Amino acid sequence: RIPPSVPDEPVDIDALAAMDTAADKREVGLSLDLPLGNSVAVHFDGSYRNTDDLEIPGFAASDNLRAELLADADEEEEEGHLDEAEELREAADIADVLPNSWTETYSLGTGIAFFSGDSNVGVSIDYFDNTYGVPGLPGIGHAHGEEEGDEEAGDEEDGEAPVSIGMDRFRLAMQGTLDLGDGFLDEVTTRWAYSDYTHTEFEGDEVGTVFEVEGVEGRIELAQSRRGGWQGALGMQFSYVDFAALGDEAFVPPNRTQNVALFALQEVELEPVQLEFGARYEDTEIKVTDGSGAERDFGSFSAAAGISAALLENPMDDLRIGLNFSRAERAPSAQELFADGPHIATQVFEVGNPELGTETSWGVEAYLRGAIGPAQLSASIYRNWFDSFIFLSETGAVEDGLEEFRFLQQDADQFGVEAELSAPLVESTGFALLAEVRGDYVRATLNGGSPIPRIPPLSLSGALEGQFAHFDARAEVEWFDNQQRVSEHELATDGFTFVNFSLAWHPLEGNENLTLIAQVDNLFDVEGRRHASFTKEFVPLAGRNFKLSARASF
Repeated sequence: RIPPSVPDEPVDIDALAAMDTAADKREVGLSLDLPLGNSVAVHFDGSYRNTDDLEIPGFAASDNLRAELLADADEEEEEGHLDEAEELREAADIADVLPNSWTETYSLGTGIAFFSGDSNVGVSIDYFDNTYGVPGLPGIGHAHGEEEGDEEAGDEEDGEAPVSIGMDRFRLAMQGTLDLGDGFLDEVTTRWAYSDYTHTEFEGDEVGTVFEVEGVEGRIELAQSRRGGWQGALGMQFSYVDFAALGDEAFVPPNRTQNVALFALQEVELEPVQLEFGARYEDTEIKVTDGSGAERDFGSFSAAAGISAALLENPMDDLRIGLNFSRAERAPSAQELFADGPHIATQVFEVGNPELGTETSWGVEAYLRGAIGPAQLSASIYRNWFDSFIFLSETGAVEDGLEEFRFLQQDADQFGVEAELSAPLVESTGFALLAEVRGDYVRATLNGGSPIPRIPPLSLSGALEGQFAHFDARAEVEWFDNQQRVSEHELATDGFTFVNFSLAWHPLEGNENLTLIAQVDNLFDVEGRRHASFTKEFVPLAGRNFKLSARASF
């Protein structure tokens, strides 16, 4: 929102309008950038989005959850609780539309920047408001309420109002660059921001829990002038977050987190290779402010080094091979340390561990990136070894009708491969046919041999795009494997394939300042669930979705 330069034209306009069928989305957005003389630029933007409950293919509950709900219904019926049995079956049979998944969002922002040579300073103000429904875990009021002998609580849940979230954020930001001339230091840049965030959980029209987060973050960076093949940067980063929660379901106690970091980055050109080095030290203080006196202080050090070289000497090509080494430390967050209660967004009962220590990892990555003529390639293979890896794991216990998850710490290792290639298959006057393929795979294991929870499965995708004078037509296939390699208490996820098509029209001759796009995602209305999602058992991905959008830039 802070203009990066003074526009050459009297006004720069970017606009968007979009709609779809899966959520009945209606969306508009507009931004304006204006010059005020030769040294000042101003920016304005606003957006609005509204969606209804999401259309889904088939049942909201997964096969596993439906089987559990129907078994609970049979048990309730055998005990003579006919109303409870009927409600459980109704929950199991929710289909075609995901209840309480609507959203309404708007934003407003403005910024101004002043320029003098290579120096500049700017500020911005923005407001973001987002209200949305939280899909509930089907049958939760009955599946566990009476198992705990709390029949009265179960009766109260029969009439539970739908839960929604009202969140708003005010943010003030500034950034600036000061040109330092031709000395050892080239320039100093700084970025600072203040934000005030409120997150309110509603039960129907009644206010439930209110979360308030107020914070400041900033960064100062000194860029070194290039000396021969050497350049780099030194800097400091700071953040302060004051978190408070009011209400019965405040699952994290009020706390303050302060983080101060010093860092350095260096790059050396030694033909035919390039060397890179980086290091960072952080001090993190976390203090609970509810009077308990709980407080933790962490010091962490991270460093990395890399070497790369050009593979091809042709000036039309820019393909590099490289090797990176890293050692990283991460302090646990306040939520990981002190959580203790129901987390509405994920529909689980989270329990922190105040004894968690710093997480450390060693890593190595080999990569191949760049261009071979018109083809673009990016591929990497990596391995990370963790000491005291922090993760959230299901325990098998139930608290307040929700599955209990605890933050744990254990040694682990991770292996991954990812690659992406785009290249023209046909190029002629007035027509080009492009191909894209990509894929990624991750395998992560705790030192006892158990898989780390919620690791995404192998995924592959491919696309063909035909580019004509005024039209671009694209066909895409996204394939996600099933995930059978799961931790204890974790459910497997079925694989799925999405087929998507789009047609873009550029009606103006000689430029693409106006684009009209017609799309269909998930053409065959396939059920898909993201394995990494906490809510995958009752929140599937959208079904067949027709979209229309218009983008303009003038």
